[in-house]
Amino acid sequence: MQVTALTMASLDLSSQEKYRAELTGLLKKSGTGLAVLPAYSALLLGVSTGAIPPAESFQKTFKDYIDRHLTWNDTYLELHEKIAREMDIYLAAGTVIEREKDLLYHTVYCFNPQGEPCLRQRQTHLTPFQLSIGLSRGEELPLFDLPPYKVGIIVDSDALHPETGRILGLQGADIVLHCGALSEGLNCWRQVAGMWSQVQQNQFWAVEAQLSGNLAGERFGAAPAVIGPCEITPGKSGYLQRGYPHTAEVTAELDEAARRELIRKYPLLKLLNWQAYSELYREES
Repeated sequence: MQVTALTMASLDLSSQEKYRAELTGLLKKSGTGLAVLPAYSALLLGVSTGAIPPAESFQKTFKDYIDRHLTWNDTYLELHEKIAREMDIYLAAGTVIEREKDLLYHTVYCFNPQGEPCLRQRQTHLTPFQLSIGLSRGEELPLFDLPPYKVGIIVDSDALHPETGRILGLQGADIVLHCGALSEGLNCWRQVAGMWSQVQQNQFWAVEAQLSGNLAGERFGAAPAVIGPCEITPGKSGYLQRGYPHTAEVTAELDEAARRELIRKYPLLKLLNWQAYSELYREES
């Protein structure tokens, strides 16, 4: 299966029409069946198209999005429903801020090739900034079926909390999608401490989309990647493909047979003290 991680770098974001045309062109060229957009993608496209006026800082722009412009989410999600359907792919559409019962959540919607939501994942571990503007924590880490795979999603900084990947791994996740955003700078080791480490600890694949570019004065610059267990990746690096912060996308083919054979020889999750995870552990038949 071909999978693609995107950064939104190099895409023309000046209008919905130009964005849609360039994104669908990129996805068509990659030949992917599963694509992942980064965190804060709805805010970036909203600001770039003028749907959300930028304030003097990222923090104030983000707060204004929450206070005045959540109706933009409907337009953003409908656009990505159409892209998933047009391209006949699974599409994790980056993140939106959604309101439910007076609570706010940082959320990823993933659409199937029919343009229907197949998973909604809310961020479960919030940063101090996210707490300060009133976001609430998600409480579930479900999977969805993409035969023959089971797929989960990790949102933003949840990648830095090893329990998220472990919960998904113990439920049988084969692929984990990460919608991420890290501030530009010396963050290469911080990024490795996230999804790369989650993969090595749990033996699933990860498709890691990272935001790249300037968003209301805040620069983001981590690298997109497709990650696998070290033993079955080139040079035992843990990367099937890895880009640079301004790479538009990376695409790789998942060798599921190789991953299954690795797990058969070295069943890492079964070597745990499984009783400590008894409420989550699912024995494979």
